[in-house]
Amino acid sequence: MSGFAPEPAHPRLPAALRFALRELRGAGRGFGVFLACLALGVMAVAGIGSFARALTDGLQREGRVILGGDASFDLVQREATADEVAFLAGKGEVSRVAFLRVMARAASGEATLVEMKAVDGAYPLAGAVELAPPLPLAQAFARQGDAFGAVADEMLLSRLKVQVGDTIRVGDARLVIRATLASEPDKLSSGVGFGARLLVPLDALPATGLIQPGSLVRWSYRLTLPDTAPEHLSAVMDEAHARFADAGFRMRTRERATPQLEDNVGRISQFLTLVALTALLVGGVGVANAVSSHLAAKTEVIATLKAVGAPRRILFATYGIEIALIATLGIAIGLAAGAAVPFLGTWALKSLIPFPLAPRLDGASLGLAAAYGALVAFAFSVWPLAVAQRTPVSTLFRDRFGAARAARPWGAVLLMAMAGLVLAGVALATAADMRAAAIFLGAALAVLVLLRLVALGLTALARRLPRPRAMAPRLALANVHRPGALTATVMVSLGLGLSLMVAVALVDRSLTAELNGPLSEDAPSFFF
Repeated sequence: MSGFAPEPAHPRLPAALRFALRELRGAGRGFGVFLACLALGVMAVAGIGSFARALTDGLQREGRVILGGDASFDLVQREATADEVAFLAGKGEVSRVAFLRVMARAASGEATLVEMKAVDGAYPLAGAVELAPPLPLAQAFARQGDAFGAVADEMLLSRLKVQVGDTIRVGDARLVIRATLASEPDKLSSGVGFGARLLVPLDALPATGLIQPGSLVRWSYRLTLPDTAPEHLSAVMDEAHARFADAGFRMRTRERATPQLEDNVGRISQFLTLVALTALLVGGVGVANAVSSHLAAKTEVIATLKAVGAPRRILFATYGIEIALIATLGIAIGLAAGAAVPFLGTWALKSLIPFPLAPRLDGASLGLAAAYGALVAFAFSVWPLAVAQRTPVSTLFRDRFGAARAARPWGAVLLMAMAGLVLAGVALATAADMRAAAIFLGAALAVLVLLRLVALGLTALARRLPRPRAMAPRLALANVHRPGALTATVMVSLGLGLSLMVAVALVDRSLTAELNGPLSEDAPSFFF
């Protein structure tokens, strides 16, 4: 035998690539599971990251409107002094807003908790308040006799069983509902409220008689600058921090108008990304099964190539390139679907969520998803590839399952471990909370190891059990521990998937119980 010297159809291409392209013909029918597992996992990671970025970008883009200005200076239980107001007024236009939680009462005796917001004539400095029926805010606030005008959330009207034009009381003040509040530009910056919104003029606040020593009132001073350049805003804030270091101000800028919301979005995005990554790992088991099945079907081809002298590296490269090309297709499908998620989500959810969305093609999220997909495909494909190229020709001809016994490719084990470490490193490096990500990845690894040990124990137990006399049970028991059995694969994939679903369900149940339980048990019936 003169050795391995094929006559290819494309002499200019490397031998491994020529054979890989030839093997691709008809290979798609056996790689449906491979493509589905990889594409769905990549789509989940890319879609979650892209949608979270669309939300954070939207919050930053609309930060001036959400905050109510370029900067906000908040105080609790006291108003700003004349010197403090003068400093702010010297930098730009200032609007004063007061927030307090009060009881509103209707003439019928109905009462409900409301979030009252008292605003001055300059409000809003950014954005616009939309009322129904449409009318200027100054007209809605116009005073008639001892009654002030007010604007209420539709929920407030429903709870008090009143209509536009009716009069309600807050403390000692009489308020006439002139319109309902259709849109409030700075609603997100106010945080979570426990009652419906009631918008009143700042002049009505003293008439309520509720501003007393110890009243829980939050005063917010919104500032818009004539020069909106980031450098100018930064200089103003540096000066304010130095001047009001001990004044008790909570200072925010348009760049982080809702820091708590943005942080929560980041945490939720990280949690969902880790869940998607775990789902991708579950899909990796399907990738390994698809590669193993494909190589098992190519037993005669591999045996023939080895018999005519094909080196191991050619075999490994041939089927490695083939799997890489198919993996690239699966990743591309997942990326295309994931990139569409923020656009479809914006279209479907725009009317349901009060958050501004700015969908776009996010290269960072798509790149991260592609990296995850490539690492998972590599990690779960290298073992069956290494086993196939190391197995002797005689084993390939006589026993397709003997490869698992004949070859111990420790180099493949090392490559898999390296891919796993890189995967974990990328997940940790891109995590908003590295500690939470480390705990999640450690738990996932522990579950994988535990499931593998359970599978080994189940196989050993099945091997030692007495054989049933009936044919079907005997064959079923033998298939649990036979060479090449799918016991470990089924145990790991099914167990990891079930563990993931249980974990997500328990987290959801825990959060729901935390929010509903204490509130329903400890919430007061009346608020003074």
